[in-house]
Parts: sequence; C-alpha cells; structure tokens
Amino acid sequence: MKRIDKQKWWPELVELKDQMSLRELSERFGASPAAIANALKRNGIERKAAPAGPRKPRAVKMVSKKRPGRPSVLDEFQHKMGTLVDREIAEMAGVTVSAVTNYRRRHNIKASTTRGRPRKPLATPPSRQTSRRAVNRGYRVVINGEAYVVIARDIAEAAAKARSAGRGEVTQVELLGRALG
Repeated sequence: MKRIDKQKWWPELVELKDQMSLRELSERFGASPAAIANALKRNGIERKAAPAGPRKPRAVKMVSKKRPGRPSVLDEFQHKMGTLVDREIAEMAGVTVSAVTNYRRRHNIKASTTRGRPRKPLATPPSRQTSRRAVNRGYRVVINGEAYVVIARDIAEAAAKARSAGRGEVTQVELLGRALG
C-alpha cells in the first residue's frame, strides 16, 4: 500500500483530524489508527486529540440506581442472603450455587454462619444395607492341633466361642469367609 500521505483522500483526513478520533478516522479512510498518527507526525502536522470512541455518548439503560443492565434473578432474594445458605437460595431461584455465591460476593454480603439443612443421605444398595459386623463369617480355629470351623461376627467372638468349648488352648484363628445363612 502507498504511504497514507500520498493517498488522494489525505487532504480530507487532515481537515478532519481535530474533529474525529483516530479510530473514527481509521474506520472512515481504511487505515490503522497508528498509521494515521505516524503519517501526521511524519508530516509535522499537530493534532488536537479528540476523545476516543463515538461522538455521541451511548445511552445506558438504567434499571436501578445501583447498577446498569438487566436485573438479576437473584435481586429478589438479596434480603435472604447471609441468613440462608447459598444452596437453599439457589434452589429457590433456580440457579446454581456458584451463581448465588458470586452474586453474594459481588454485593459484599457475608455468607450465612449456619450450616443449613443436612445433606440428603445417599441411597445404599440393598446388598450393603447390613453392616459388616452383622454378617457372620466362618473361622478356622486350631485347638490342640485339631482344626474346627466356628461361625462368628468377628475374630474375637470366634476365639471366645472356641475357648468356651473347653477342648483346650486355642493356638490359631483364621478367617475363611462369609458364612451362608
């Protein structure tokens, strides 16, 4: 591309230099703002800088006195923030917990000091509903060199049952596995 100051529109640009921003000149004449600024400087032309951006101020839609833009779903729950936990407010408003937390932090609202309602317990599968201690197991017990099988809930109960049988000293107890029953 030819130098900007050699273009046929250069005189028009020089005429408009104080009335438009570099960005507006750039959009009108198809050259970068930096190229226009460098060409003016190279030719010794001083420019009175115009404010950046469009000449007409943009109209900002005001919803409330506090902030522009559209209202948040959480605005109507703001009075409950800090008294209820974020999870409960999120459920009421139909938003994520993160959205409530971010809104609360943006508006400098401290978190609730209560722990809220307890979480729902996870459903236990039917095979795991009985505790491990309630399951009987088979143990191989050695008394005076002879092996016996004892059914008990744990190893201590198996040793106590073998000892109470009165056959002698228990020398070894070994878990065989779960007992059917």
